[in-house]
Amino acid sequence: MVEASPPATETIADDDTCPVCHLLIYAPVRTQCSHILCASCMAQWADTTSTTNIIHSSLDLDLREFDPNYDPAYDLEASCPMCRTQTSAQPDTELSRELEERYPKTYQGRKEEEEVDRGQRSGQGGVEGVMILIGNRHRLERGSGDDNQHDWTFFVRLSRPDLVEHVHVNLHPTFRPPRVTLSKAPFEVRRLGWGTFTLQAVIVLKNPYVWVQSVEEDEKENELKLQWTLDFEGRGRQGRVRAKVIKEEGTEELDGIARRTRSGGVRREEERRSPVRYPHMDPEFET
Repeated sequence: MVEASPPATETIADDDTCPVCHLLIYAPVRTQCSHILCASCMAQWADTTSTTNIIHSSLDLDLREFDPNYDPAYDLEASCPMCRTQTSAQPDTELSRELEERYPKTYQGRKEEEEVDRGQRSGQGGVEGVMILIGNRHRLERGSGDDNQHDWTFFVRLSRPDLVEHVHVNLHPTFRPPRVTLSKAPFEVRRLGWGTFTLQAVIVLKNPYVWVQSVEEDEKENELKLQWTLDFEGRGRQGRVRAKVIKEEGTEELDGIARRTRSGGVRREEERRSPVRYPHMDPEFET
């Protein structure tokens, strides 16, 4: 009987090895200074300071093809671990597919290692970075005379949508309803109106995750509030927000009580309010 030979070892080319961890590059990102490394290695160097300041950027920046497992490295400015220049990194999905096809066994092994490492960080209450895109798309609806209207879509996109319980969007009080709750991605609200105004988005995380406002002062919140003023110039505009989340243990019961209290308070407040409606600004106005 002929014994089966052990599987051949995959020899990794030097160009396919991460310069930081010296392993096969997994979930590769490419820096502006043209270096390629693992997204998780880049994340170790990234500046993941929590901030609610919105950095305006192009509408071309999109999270749909981004690997949610490595959000800290996504478009964050950092000192490049190779040349030490300030840079940012973008996922290289084409190279990722090539490496997986070239080294299927090794790539699968790297994937399992990264998932274990990530699970340990989350399970031990490690702080993780989350990238948020907030903005609006816009299209001008031509009417007769001065009857032009703006078809706009407000959106909130996150690199970790799986952590979100829901997103509350507070519109102008002339819209009905003035408050919209979105329970699953995509978190978008589309309306037709005449003028711009400032919206507020309240991003509520699933228990036991909380937003970290300050690691040093141990400031944590279940909700993250962001404001966005509609932009009707061209196709619209968006901004980026870098935030942090942490997984807390033993908060399920208290968090559930707090949520019920908050949601009940919101309903009672909305029942008391009876804002004036303007049909010309509210596409859902019913007479």
